[in-house]
Amino acid sequence: MAQLAQGRWIGLSSVFRSGWMLPVVLIAICAIFTVIKPVFLSSENLLSIVHQVAIIGIMAVGMTFVIMTGGIDLSIGPVLAIAGVFAADILALTAGNLALAIGGALGVAASVGLANGLIVAYLGLPPIVVTLAALSIVRGVALLIAGPELHLIRGPAMFLFIGEGPILGVPFSVYLFAATVVLAVIVQYRTAFGLSVLAIGDNERAAFLSGHHVQRVKSLTYVICAIGAGLAGIVQASQVHTASATYGMGIELDVIAAVVLGGTSLSGGAGSILLTVSGVLLIGVMNNGLGLLNIPIEMQLIAKGLIIIAALTVSSREN
Repeated sequence: MAQLAQGRWIGLSSVFRSGWMLPVVLIAICAIFTVIKPVFLSSENLLSIVHQVAIIGIMAVGMTFVIMTGGIDLSIGPVLAIAGVFAADILALTAGNLALAIGGALGVAASVGLANGLIVAYLGLPPIVVTLAALSIVRGVALLIAGPELHLIRGPAMFLFIGEGPILGVPFSVYLFAATVVLAVIVQYRTAFGLSVLAIGDNERAAFLSGHHVQRVKSLTYVICAIGAGLAGIVQASQVHTASATYGMGIELDVIAAVVLGGTSLSGGAGSILLTVSGVLLIGVMNNGLGLLNIPIEMQLIAKGLIIIAALTVSSREN
């Protein structure tokens, strides 16, 4: 218990010792966009930013656990797509059974994560190779099941509410994102699992000798990551009222960028869910601000990449 308590304290204090410059960078970029385009700071636009990043944010929370162990998951884009396809097909086949649709979508996502985790943890294969193969396999399976065309989702109303239904003027997807963050923070700082994740990423051999269940924990991080992608797939399908096997292409790049911007080390052993949220918001702010300035999409991509490099440079100087 003393070791766990000490680990919680170290984990909490590290939030303030590392990565604190990222929120400063975020505020500075917001100030620049506000000066150039005052409408940026309107409550409607700020809420729109959070709404727009909810999908990436939910996925980034799960990805943080994987990267903290020194792993990576490149298959989350196809997992998002296949979860949406399963949800749409189950709704169509069961006359709108919401519980079965959500359960089926999250179940297939968790299955992909479990397969990834077991192969990485128990067979010792490189995570980038395993999940790159899973990316191809899952995308192919989704295309076999659903084809490349869009699958229209007409209801039920409760499913369509998940993506955009308002509660006190705030879209439900924002509440889902917030709930995911709160749950993940509790897991990271208040459970033995959270301590084990950081210990494994810091020194896997030492973690094993200290009694941590290395293989079990590593496997579970991939399951958590895949469930996050599955939930994001449900949210997206609800928002756009369609599902497609082609959805989610390239989304893993924004997700990984958000996690790394938040200070999570790609080599493992360091990371914070709270700072991942800052990384997610930074990407959302850049997308929104550049859009408000009517910058052509090709220039947005270049500017976005340069800003990410600059933000990483500034935030890494205090580590």
